[in-house]
Amino acid sequence: MRKKIMLWLSMMVVLGFVLHSCVHDDVISSSDPPLIYSKEYTSKSLWKEDETYIKNVMKVYHENEAQIKKVNGIPLWDYAMTMGYTDESFLVVPVANGKDIVACIEVPRYGDQITFVYDNNKEHLKFFQGYTTAKKRKPVEQTREQSSMAGRLKLCSVTVVEMWYPDNENEPNGSGHWEVTGYITKCDEMQGGDGPSNPNPQGPTYPYPGGGGTQSQPQTPCAKLKIQNNDATYKAKVDYLKTKTGESFEYGFRVNNPPPGQTATQYQQLSNVVGSNTIDFKFFNTTYGYMHSHHERLIPIFSPDDINTFIKLLINANNNGIPQENVFMNVVNPDGTVYQLRGDGIDVASLSIFDQNTIDTELNKKYVNDYDLAKANQSPEFYQKNFLKFMRDKMNINGAKMYSIDSNGKSSQISLNGNSLANPIPCP
Repeated sequence: MRKKIMLWLSMMVVLGFVLHSCVHDDVISSSDPPLIYSKEYTSKSLWKEDETYIKNVMKVYHENEAQIKKVNGIPLWDYAMTMGYTDESFLVVPVANGKDIVACIEVPRYGDQITFVYDNNKEHLKFFQGYTTAKKRKPVEQTREQSSMAGRLKLCSVTVVEMWYPDNENEPNGSGHWEVTGYITKCDEMQGGDGPSNPNPQGPTYPYPGGGGTQSQPQTPCAKLKIQNNDATYKAKVDYLKTKTGESFEYGFRVNNPPPGQTATQYQQLSNVVGSNTIDFKFFNTTYGYMHSHHERLIPIFSPDDINTFIKLLINANNNGIPQENVFMNVVNPDGTVYQLRGDGIDVASLSIFDQNTIDTELNKKYVNDYDLAKANQSPEFYQKNFLKFMRDKMNINGAKMYSIDSNGKSSQISLNGNSLANPIPCP
């Protein structure tokens, strides 16, 4: 699912959950009672958690505890965190022995199997020691962002909390102040040119009671398009982009899964790179879609740069537990045509991200000269056929599904039959 399910590069501040080595006398003293265990789940997290996944994992654990358990202690399921994932794909739960956090268990899902990985990282234990015993705590943020360094894409999510410190330790109910006291940074890394590696579960796996959750029950692309085209917010974004095709530069939106505690899909308007007509598109761990407009001076279909962004969307989704059948990219053209590429059926492991120099010096030239895609005033069918051939032959995407969407929201699949354009297949 992702190259590294849980590579935590924890950045714990000295005054954070360390709490004077994270065992601050006014929080955890010798008189503190043991942490309370329960087989009934009642979330005590500061964030909205994927409770379906937590409860299903609990069931597997209790049925197989003798085989899974590696340390003396009991998982504190009420404090389990799914780190913003909402697709039944990941959680981490602290394990307590008495009043001490002695381990964490990470539970990633691979298709219809889950595995239990024990994590004894001292910084993680410190985080949960404070998180489970603090008298008062509140969330600061839970953000996700992608960065690029030395040819690698690194996708990181940061969870930050604050805790209450009394001004007088002998008067815990008196005056006090809040301090940012803990970070968890979870990073997933993928090699930019090689695509993601196949998951390699650590230890034995167990059948997931959800049967694979949302990932094993994908809707057809046509069904997803119908839902999308009936969504008022999505339609408003498409209509907005249609009003911008007469401008001299592109407009666009990044589409993300909702943040913790929310349910609405995020549509974030994008700006242009300074001094350029090109959209400045950055990825987050929750990003799975991209919508943008082309103006009169651009070809009325996806460009090589657009295809490369589509590849990045697929790899990003694969590394963050987002079902690839959710991945999509739209282009809205001045002639009124709207095209969408979808991620269904693509072998993500076979994809490679192209460096910008290759796009600028090789692919753009072949796109224009070898596939005649710079010709103006051609029929939509001309651009469709040549684009699909170019994407297949020069950017190595086999199986990508492209749809044409009319002004009434009716969609048709556009595909090749050999090197010819096949008859469009209308969505029901």
